[in-house]
Amino acid sequence: MSGFDLRQEGAVAVITGGASGIGRGVAEVFGAAGYRLVLADIDASAGRQTADELASLGCEVELIPCDVADASQVAAMIQTAARRWQRIDFLFNNAGVVGRQTSIDHLEQEDLDRILAVDLKSVFYTCKQAVPLMRQSGGGSILNMASITADTGSAYYTAYSAAKAGVIALTRSLARQVGRFNIRINCLSPGSIGGTGLMQEYYVDHPEKQTQDRLSLVKKIPLGRAGKPRDVAHLALFLASPLAAHIHGAIVTIDGGESLGAQ
Repeated sequence: MSGFDLRQEGAVAVITGGASGIGRGVAEVFGAAGYRLVLADIDASAGRQTADELASLGCEVELIPCDVADASQVAAMIQTAARRWQRIDFLFNNAGVVGRQTSIDHLEQEDLDRILAVDLKSVFYTCKQAVPLMRQSGGGSILNMASITADTGSAYYTAYSAAKAGVIALTRSLARQVGRFNIRINCLSPGSIGGTGLMQEYYVDHPEKQTQDRLSLVKKIPLGRAGKPRDVAHLALFLASPLAAHIHGAIVTIDGGESLGAQ
């Protein structure tokens, strides 16, 4: 491998929420870089389509339908991946839900529980299962997904923002725990990313706001556009690689300057 080669032939990457959006973008980039892929997604139909398309491009890919909010399903998913390839080199905790836009007094208990389960508790579940396997094989890399709203807050997505703040705290805590085992863990904090399930979910309920929001992003983001799944994927590929060998416990913002505030 040359000094700047990001390829990792035969390494195994587990990607939750891998059927679409950022997860799919990461799968495409990692597959092209030689990784064997495990896609875990609650949407089995979309997952199968993504897996088949990646396989047609020559990627080795395993689809495992999984609700990451269910600890038993997560354990079974990680065990299935380990049985197939005897190792896990990279874990990307990407699966997430944003929930409905609502004030705190109208936040339903069911919605709160689901958001915390998918966005925060699932990261505990996957790490609990993957860390022992990585430790046994000599190390690995974990990348969690937060959001700039963990720092800025979000007036009407309070549960989502709180869950993502929890992901940041969990990342830092685990970094103190697992670094001695040559396991690196970092966290991405993206801003607005187009083409993701989270944004599409919002616009289903608010179709009239899509064009308006696109125009407002030009004013809100210094780079003048929302991010793309591949923007995130390329950063993830670097953080998973040996080139990032001394990056550990970091919270890396990728938002085109959005968190700087309005221009």
